[in-house]
Amino acid sequence: MKTWKTNLEETKQRYINWWNHKGIILSMWEHFQEGVKPHADIAPPAPARDLSQKWFDPQWRAEYLDWYVAHSSLMADMLPVANTQLGPGSLAAILGGVFEGGEDTIWIHPDPNFNDEIVFNPEHPNWLLHKELLKACKAKANGNYFVGMPDLMEGLDVLAALKGTDMVLLDTVMQPEVLEQQMQQINDIYFKVFDELYDIIREGDEMAFCYFSSWAPGKMSKLQSDISTMISQDDYRRFVQPFIREQCQKIDYTLYHLDGVGAMHHLPALLEIEELNAIQWTPGVGEPQGGSPKWYDLYKKILAGGKSVMACWVTLEELKPLLDHIGADGVHLEMDFHNEREVEQAMRIIEEYTGSSLSVSADVHTNQPVGEQDNAQESIRIREEKSQEEDRMKPLYDAIVAGKLEPAVEVTKDAIAAGVLPQDIINGYMITAMGEVGQRFQDGKAFVPQLLMAGRAMKGALELLKPLLAGNASATIGKIVIGTVKGDLHDIGKNLVASMLEGCGFEVINIGIDVTCDKFVEAVKENKADILCMSALLTTTMTYMQDVIRALEEAGIRDQVKVMIGGAPVSQGFADEIGADGYSDNANTAVAVAKVLMGKRD
Repeated sequence: MKTWKTNLEETKQRYINWWNHKGIILSMWEHFQEGVKPHADIAPPAPARDLSQKWFDPQWRAEYLDWYVAHSSLMADMLPVANTQLGPGSLAAILGGVFEGGEDTIWIHPDPNFNDEIVFNPEHPNWLLHKELLKACKAKANGNYFVGMPDLMEGLDVLAALKGTDMVLLDTVMQPEVLEQQMQQINDIYFKVFDELYDIIREGDEMAFCYFSSWAPGKMSKLQSDISTMISQDDYRRFVQPFIREQCQKIDYTLYHLDGVGAMHHLPALLEIEELNAIQWTPGVGEPQGGSPKWYDLYKKILAGGKSVMACWVTLEELKPLLDHIGADGVHLEMDFHNEREVEQAMRIIEEYTGSSLSVSADVHTNQPVGEQDNAQESIRIREEKSQEEDRMKPLYDAIVAGKLEPAVEVTKDAIAAGVLPQDIINGYMITAMGEVGQRFQDGKAFVPQLLMAGRAMKGALELLKPLLAGNASATIGKIVIGTVKGDLHDIGKNLVASMLEGCGFEVINIGIDVTCDKFVEAVKENKADILCMSALLTTTMTYMQDVIRALEEAGIRDQVKVMIGGAPVSQGFADEIGADGYSDNANTAVAVAKVLMGKRD
């Protein structure tokens, strides 16, 4: 294969060394084009007519990628590779999920007809699209560059894209055997899909992966389970680890994408997978990126566990201190380059370490959050209390804390029949139970499935009380409208906050995801809301919160409603900047903030 990259064979050898935990790779996550001399005289295609052509027209994308790679820097170990991904987790689309092209990425929505059956249809248009795209790119590449493997993903993340995150997390508790069966079915289909796409893109036995732009002398895959940040270590070992291990056994070269601080407690389970070659660390939004000293101990622990490391978004200033602390063997650096001069500077630094092997102690201790992973996380269990007089309603508290719907409903029915006041049931038991669950969640003693189960039990009991509370304004603390802002389709965090607020005495109107200014204003007016809660997970969408506040002002109702904001990229500073009244970084404290905004304190 004769590519536009002149030092490809050297780069290949460095990759082989890296897979074997030796040496340094110097690359970057995405190509840059500033000041780059084109490798071939290739004109760009005509601008895409619309988002559908931009993402889902194989011929147009092949022409665009041909131009893009031809004009991209290929210095150091940057690979000549066409990024063919069809969204993160496109295996979900192959299995029936719904594609939607956005400005910067592809969204995959749950299949509205999903019924817990995992079915691979070889004639599904989304599967045919994958093959057509790779074939078009392969023909256009003509040996000048690699065609990358799309970001299929696997396991829990794929299932979450098919049926919704909330439902998958509930399945870990309500139907674990079914969930295990589905994970195996997804794995089996994954291998079939992977092998067929591999046969299209491979160059002999070698291949490239478009995500993180990696190369291997055989079959290679990037593995992950982002949803696992919300489950316990025990659940990870049951629903994730066995299937990751099977993938590592069947695919020669594997890299696990460890995404965010919340995923760090699963590192021990990953290190137990002997066949796993490498771990890539992405700190996540709101955290210092991969070159920060904050992550040195994490990298050391990974290296000491016999895995190579990939560090992302390392700056020039961070490069030398990073290598001084973690060593120069088994390190893949995804640098944050802007021009070729910066690449040359990084290469000179790397040359200082070429051939050196700094020792990494196997006995690594850390005071970072990763240390917490060594502490066994306990599941939610009913609080053990000293013997006391039987309380008629304590079983309701216990049922909600334990996430048991049927007992919660039965106790509530009995209480209503016995004449217990609805408000006493809510204030004395429902709210206190959800408060306890929220505290356990905040303390790391419970996880999202348990919080969802508790919310489900609470809502079931609350439905029995709502008719009895009709017209009673004092029955709730206040009315809250909540939604995820326009352009953002993430809802798990928002739904958790909504459940906690409702469980703690607020009336909550959840208006969903991708909510426009007009819809927020309309919902506030229609419901005479006391508080408007906005959520965003993406830095690109969080700025829309300010647009909503302006819309409230233009509608003349800004002074009638308090505004709360939250989400991974959001901070108190941002809340102050846009004029929000409150901010929370988690579901539990959101309740406290909302109460303060209503003039109430615990």
